[in-house]
Amino acid sequence: MQKNIIIKFFYYSKRDGFLKSLKKIPTWFISRLGIRESDVILKRRIKISKKIDSIFKSTVAYGPFIGLRLPVDSWWGATDRGSMLLGLYEKEVLESLKDIPKKYNTFIDLGAADGYYGIGVLVNNLFEKSICYEISEAGRKTIRENALLNNLLDRVVIRGIAREDFFNEISPEERQKSVLFIDIEGAEFDLMSKVTFEVFSNSVIFIELHEWGMVDGKEKLQKLREDALSTHRITELTMGSRDLSVFPDLKTFEDNDRWLICSEGRGQLMTWLRFDPNT
Repeated sequence: MQKNIIIKFFYYSKRDGFLKSLKKIPTWFISRLGIRESDVILKRRIKISKKIDSIFKSTVAYGPFIGLRLPVDSWWGATDRGSMLLGLYEKEVLESLKDIPKKYNTFIDLGAADGYYGIGVLVNNLFEKSICYEISEAGRKTIRENALLNNLLDRVVIRGIAREDFFNEISPEERQKSVLFIDIEGAEFDLMSKVTFEVFSNSVIFIELHEWGMVDGKEKLQKLREDALSTHRITELTMGSRDLSVFPDLKTFEDNDRWLICSEGRGQLMTWLRFDPNT
């Protein structure tokens, strides 16, 4: 293998130039060893997140969830932990949540994972109560640990899978003053119908979209928008820029590592929809 790479280097060096070919050597080694570059990046992101986690002692240091303590061994989000602690993870959504009028006091989280949002919105009293739906037993266990860790268990309701009639488990009074937050990996198109939008006609709704992973995704997204029109106005949120110069804690990090903190490992530019009541 070593001999082949040397021959390959001299060939490309002659064709593309010495410096350009030199930069390709790590990639050649990775490909020859059968390791995918994406796997290398993933491992690096986890390593960076562990370093940041050590700096901040597993506690969110910036953003609207500042003060939120995360379990040391979290079931979900190992690669994103660094950006979570810096308040960068899904920053556009976090900023939008800060704009929610105070009359909305119940946060309903569908696909709550480890409770980053479900517990995070309670830490600084953005909401009074949180109802977390999570299909995974491991996830539900972590949400409970997260709530206990932050002394918020009395303000959190933890439930399993959210079925099409999940709203019947929530009182009309709570639905009138709720924010519905949905991140369920494509199942949003099955769960959200015109009926659901009508039931939550007075609620603010956030949906993370996954239509790009479906054959009929465009059609599903169009129907979702049409189902909401009579009750809600729609705002589109997309991932924007990140300014890492504001974090003195990252000054000694290498450029590659600092920018990897910003990555959320998405398959493409992520989009969320925010639905606000028409009335």
